[in-house]
Amino acid sequence: MPPRKPAPRKTEPLTALERRMAGDKIEFVRFEQSDTHGISRSKTVPVGHVRRFAEGGLNFALGHLGFSVQTDLTPNTGYLEETGFADASIRPDLSTYRVLPWADRTARLLCEPYFMDGRPAMAAPRAVARKLLSELEEVGYRLLSGFECEFYVVQRETRQPVFSGTPLLVTLRNNFDEPFVYEILRGMDGAGVDIITAHAEAGPGQMEINFAPKMGIEAADFVFTFKNGVKEIAQRHGYVASCMTMPYADQSANGCHFHQSLVDMKTDRNAFVGSDGSWTDAWRWWLGGQIAHAAALCALAAPTVNCPKAFGFSPVAPTNAAWGVENRSAAFRMKYVGGQSAHIENRIPRGSSNPYLVMAGVLAAGLDGLKHKTEPPGETKGVAHGLTGIAPLPVSLEQSIAALEGDRALQAALGDEFIEVFLAVKRHEIGKAKAAIPEYDSPDFHRTVHEWERSEYFEFL
Repeated sequence: MPPRKPAPRKTEPLTALERRMAGDKIEFVRFEQSDTHGISRSKTVPVGHVRRFAEGGLNFALGHLGFSVQTDLTPNTGYLEETGFADASIRPDLSTYRVLPWADRTARLLCEPYFMDGRPAMAAPRAVARKLLSELEEVGYRLLSGFECEFYVVQRETRQPVFSGTPLLVTLRNNFDEPFVYEILRGMDGAGVDIITAHAEAGPGQMEINFAPKMGIEAADFVFTFKNGVKEIAQRHGYVASCMTMPYADQSANGCHFHQSLVDMKTDRNAFVGSDGSWTDAWRWWLGGQIAHAAALCALAAPTVNCPKAFGFSPVAPTNAAWGVENRSAAFRMKYVGGQSAHIENRIPRGSSNPYLVMAGVLAAGLDGLKHKTEPPGETKGVAHGLTGIAPLPVSLEQSIAALEGDRALQAALGDEFIEVFLAVKRHEIGKAKAAIPEYDSPDFHRTVHEWERSEYFEFL
C-alpha cells in the first residue's frame, strides 16, 4: 500500500492576506470603520505594518462614536470624557479585504472597536447589527436584504447641480458624465460591491443606485463602502456627492429604502412564502413588528433634524405606518408577491441614515414581532397619505427620539451601551441646530432647508 500523502497545510489567514496584497500590488491598507452617522473613519497603514495591527489591534479614538458629523465632541456618551478620552483597539475582519480601485494601490479592511481590556465596544453600529443577525439565526432564520441609495451630485466649487430639471430615468441624464458614472460602476464592481442598476432620479443632479441582495452583514457593508467611495470618486472629478436627505426644500429627497426577506435555515427557502405562494406567519409577524415599532425606527432610519422633512414631501414619500402590495405611498411595500423573490421594502430609511443601524433597527423590530406574533393592521389600497386609524410617522427628530426612549423592546435589543451613545449624539445634534437656526421651533423650519443643515450634513452624509 503506497504511503498516504499528508493533508495540505491550511494557510494561516494573515499569510493568505499578505499573499493577496502582494498579488494586488497593494502599498496601503485602510483600517476603516463606521461612526454613529455612517461616516467612514479610518487610518491608513503601510502594507508592511498590516500584520502587526491585524494581530494586535490598532489604536483608534474610542470617542469617534460620540463625534458629531462635524467631529465636535458629544457629552454624556460614556465614551469620551468619562473614559479620559481613551483609545480603543480596532480589529479588522479579514474577510472584508477589498482593493479600492478609485484609490492608488490601496485596499481596505473593515474594523470594529474594542476596549483595551478586550471587551467589544457595543455602541459600534456594525457590531450591533452583527449581534442581532446572530440572534436571528438562533430562531432559525437568516436575513437576505438589499438597499437603494439616492444621492445628489453638484459642482465642487459652485455647489450647483450637475444637471437641471427632474429627468427621472431619462437615458440622456443617466450618463450625464459617462467617465464619472462608469468609474462608479466599474470601481464598485472592483471593490466587490454588487450594483444591479443605476439611473437619474427626480431631482436636479440626483442619481440612484440599487444593490443586489446579500446575506447578513454584507448588504450593509455594500452601502457603507459605496457611500464613501462615491464621494471619493466625485471629488476626483471636481464634484461633491451627497446622500443628505433633504438638501433642497423644493426638490426630491434622498432615500435609502431597505428590502428584506428571511431565509429559513432548514429549507434554505424564502420564509415569507408558503408552498402555495401565500404569505406566511413569519412574514406577517416580521412586518407587524416593524409597523408596531415604526416611530422608534425613525430615530435610526431618519436620524437627523433634516430627515423628517422628507416624509410626505411627495406622493411616494410615506407619512404613516401603512403597508400595501406594490404601494409606493405606504411605508411598507410588499413586492413580488407569491414568488421566491417576495419581500418587504421598508420605505422609511432616508439618505442620511447609517445602513448598519437601519439593519439593526429592522432586525430588532422584526425579532420582537416574531417573538410576540405581532399581527399587522389591514392592507392599505390606494394612496396611504391622510388616512385615519394608522399611526403617523414622527415629524421631528425629537419625536422619534422620544419614541425610541419609550420603546423598551428596541432598547433592550439594541443594548444599553448603544442607546446611551446614540441618544446623547442625537440630543447634541438637536442642540446645535436650535442654537444655529432661529426658526427651528417654528412651522417654517419643516418647510425650508437652512444653510446650517447643508453646512452640517451635505459633504459627509
